[in-house]
Amino acid sequence: MEHDIQLVAWDGARNNFSEIRPLTEQEIVFDKRATPIFSEARGRFKLFHILEFNYNDWVKYQRELLSAGPRKDDCHLVLDRLLFNFLASAYGVIEHFEVSYRQRYRKNNDKLKEYESFFRQFCENSWAVSFFLDFRNYAQHVALPIGNFNRSEDIHSIRISITHEASSLVRDYNGWKRSKLSADKGQLDLISLTEEYYHRLRRDYGSFMARCFYPELVDIDAFYWALTQEVRQRNPSARMVFMTAKEETKQRTRTNVKWTFVQPPQAVYDELGITVEKKTD
Repeated sequence: MEHDIQLVAWDGARNNFSEIRPLTEQEIVFDKRATPIFSEARGRFKLFHILEFNYNDWVKYQRELLSAGPRKDDCHLVLDRLLFNFLASAYGVIEHFEVSYRQRYRKNNDKLKEYESFFRQFCENSWAVSFFLDFRNYAQHVALPIGNFNRSEDIHSIRISITHEASSLVRDYNGWKRSKLSADKGQLDLISLTEEYYHRLRRDYGSFMARCFYPELVDIDAFYWALTQEVRQRNPSARMVFMTAKEETKQRTRTNVKWTFVQPPQAVYDELGITVEKKTD
């Protein structure tokens, strides 16, 4: 067998590490098989990280608006930009994976029907999903996405609202095919709607695509997560890493040591930017 690969707990805050144990031969073989699969999946799922960056920027700016003091920027313009970017990245996720899925399974009618059934349920289970699929087209072809923005501040609190009126949306655009938007929906809270849409994309759409493209990730996630838990039992704040080499150079009064580490994933699905609920017994 090759030189030992050590399971290591790396504590970045304290800049130290502790060797836990050598990986078994079976673990080394599994890691070699899992690494290229996860690497390919990480590349394919980068769009989910872009989606995450845009959503986090949207949420971060809302928090900034809740801080006291006058605003120097054009808040409405900034919010338009942030929501427009979020809508564009969400659309990119769905377009990319739908096209990739149809190309992969173009000769498999059962798999094509499976996606059609999933996507129909994906829309039917959440009005926010259906609305934003339509709303993205509105923002792309009719007007920028923020209808109304209001910020009020007094000595006790700061409140913000980011909304759009359903009546104005249906007046200006008739492409509400999925959401069946009507004027009686009244005032739409874009803050809560974007939150639901984002989490549905991560949890429902992301997990479906991971299951279809990389079914091996179930076992890969369980493998690395078990090693991560083993590390955290030793040090709850440490990161799980592998030490692949250790070179000692003896000098007259001291010994220099050089370590080589690799960082495997800890929580596979989180590091892909998606949410997969783990089954519990």
